[in-house]
Amino acid sequence: MTLDLKGASGFSMPLGASLYPEPPHHFHGARQAFATYEAEAISVRAMLPPGVVPDSDPPICQLCVCDYPSTTFGPYLEAFIMVRVKVDDARYWYQPVIFTDREPALAAGREIWGFAKKLATMEWREEAEQIIFTIDRPRGKRIATFTMVRDRIASVDELEGLPVLSLRYLPPSDPDRRPAAAELVRLDVQAAMHETPGLGPVLWAGRASVTMDSPSIVDPWYLLAPRKVLSGHVQTLDFTLPLGKVVKDYLAEGLFEQEASRAQLKSA
Repeated sequence: MTLDLKGASGFSMPLGASLYPEPPHHFHGARQAFATYEAEAISVRAMLPPGVVPDSDPPICQLCVCDYPSTTFGPYLEAFIMVRVKVDDARYWYQPVIFTDREPALAAGREIWGFAKKLATMEWREEAEQIIFTIDRPRGKRIATFTMVRDRIASVDELEGLPVLSLRYLPPSDPDRRPAAAELVRLDVQAAMHETPGLGPVLWAGRASVTMDSPSIVDPWYLLAPRKVLSGHVQTLDFTLPLGKVVKDYLAEGLFEQEASRAQLKSA
């Protein structure tokens, strides 16, 4: 008897003992705090794949820090940066960097949608009036610090809901083959914000700050550092991650054949 590669042995590796199940993946009572800010155009563009460009100058980014108490993968923390971009005249939040502290969430994110996840040490805490979220990788090497105070109840109209875009890249396993995948994946998150009777959605606005004062060439979040923070928000919601949709396939477009031809010309 052999493993059934059609799905009977599980959805993900290792087959027969899957690390995570098939989407949709569910999140309940998620807390997300985020700062929206302007960044430097030259450094932001260095983090974007071909055909993906900022939709404004200066580019608009968001640092989002998350406390997920109940999910398909168990409880965990996460932090990521998104850039507001255009691809073929469609607008997205593109996600170039993301940290998590749970193995199944890391594997599922990288393998299904192409989220550029790494493991990191993170902490969400609240002292006095402030939310404080710290990111270290490795422990003791501070990548970013986020702080925020809740100043007022906010309106959902203050948020810009766009599909999330990521680069799913799987390197070749054979030197004579192309990458297994090189594609932009669109994810449409299905979400419902928690509500307080008589007050509306659990959404706050306030003063946020983001510092990235210890640059790491291994984890170059500093290339996406803010030059001006525009707003801060924190929300509580339930959401679901379904499978995504490929909006650009670099292999089908011949990008890697073009690069191989240029490399051959240089070596000739």
